[in-house]
Amino acid sequence: MRNSSILLITSAVIALIISGGADAGQHARIGAPAEGMSSEEYQSLVRLDPQNTMQANFSAVKGMDGYFLINNQGEPTVSVVDYNKGETIKKIKLSDPPGTSFKPAGNHHIFVIPGGRYAWSSQRYAKDVMWTIDLATHEVVDTFQLSMGGKKILAPLHIGFAYKTPLAVTGNILDKKNGYLTFLRTDTRRPSHIVELSCPAARDAMFTFDDSKVFTTCQAEPKGVSIVDVSARKEIKFIPIKGGRAGGMTTDGKYFLVGASKAVVLIDTATNEIHKTIKVPGGGGNFTCLPDGSKCYAGLRKDNSVGVIDMASLELIKTIKTGKNGNRLYLNPANPRYGLFTNEAGSSETVSVIDTQKDIKITDIETGLGPHNVAFNPEGTRAIISTKKEEVATLVDTSSANPSEWDVITTDIDSGIENNGVRWVPSPSAIKTSMKVDTNNTDSLFIEIASSN
Repeated sequence: MRNSSILLITSAVIALIISGGADAGQHARIGAPAEGMSSEEYQSLVRLDPQNTMQANFSAVKGMDGYFLINNQGEPTVSVVDYNKGETIKKIKLSDPPGTSFKPAGNHHIFVIPGGRYAWSSQRYAKDVMWTIDLATHEVVDTFQLSMGGKKILAPLHIGFAYKTPLAVTGNILDKKNGYLTFLRTDTRRPSHIVELSCPAARDAMFTFDDSKVFTTCQAEPKGVSIVDVSARKEIKFIPIKGGRAGGMTTDGKYFLVGASKAVVLIDTATNEIHKTIKVPGGGGNFTCLPDGSKCYAGLRKDNSVGVIDMASLELIKTIKTGKNGNRLYLNPANPRYGLFTNEAGSSETVSVIDTQKDIKITDIETGLGPHNVAFNPEGTRAIISTKKEEVATLVDTSSANPSEWDVITTDIDSGIENNGVRWVPSPSAIKTSMKVDTNNTDSLFIEIASSN
């Protein structure tokens, strides 16, 4: 699928027109955030990371050649998977900074920086190392540490991106004594500063849509939610929540959701107060909300199910039995009616196909052991599933309009032990063919894929 630049631009424009994903007169661009870029220019960069960032725009890159990247936490590599061939074509090697003596690897999730030119690999081991991958070359171009000012960072696991400004934020999930949020700049691709919290082991940190505040869950006692004023660089409130673990933002940014002990807690992002506590069986899993904001799906790990929350009534309207340690729903970007739900227990070998219109499980798909993370290509025809308890990953054909016909292509995609995070990214050839040089900044290479013209 090696398209010419004209075809790439045309298909992307058509996709955006169909989806209504961009305002007339604006551009969705692939390229690196640049220092001095205006807020309008920054917001024009395409968003290709769905994990902790709302407003992802995969319709903008439909028809573009790409690959799946798989982070192999147990060995310092990232697998580059050609999903058309059904094979790994390269392993990107990662290493720790010179002079350090950390346990090797720990690379857990891939996070695509706004613009789709670069990606960060986050950290799961008890160290502060992160890596920057240039997606135009499939090479690590920077390895850096987050500790600074006497504050030691342990396991910056999940990354949340700001919307209007070149900022990102990550926590320190393995520190049971201290709570820190590290802010990073996406234009320099380096850490900026650290904010201290009242609760330790910060996990899921996310910006409000105006970038004024960050809400984060804390996974160690006292568990709960810390709220940080971004411009003041300080915590403004801590809310204790029993069993608080995972966090997620609703589609409209109105509520920050917290997976707690037998509850989902909704915090009003305007008032910084708990708006409602919804009783659920189990609890503690991750959240996915539908693009139209009508429903949110909560992983109910101890109940082996997914909970369906109606966002109009703010009530749990159904639980769907899935499998062991039900964790998170991943929606097909081309048709979000259907998604794959990971049952990520170490003894599990299934993901569940969920119909979000009828709120039923359609079928289970057999994978490798311990399915953890899922990524789709923009067309929704292929999905890759990481399996953290094996040295292989699973590739699934999701091209059928009838999801009961979705089936495994192979469970033998070459990866590494503890393969966890997966992402779709544009291929180097697609990036290089489609971008043109901004003469004001040679690092700000971009493709205009929607315009008023």
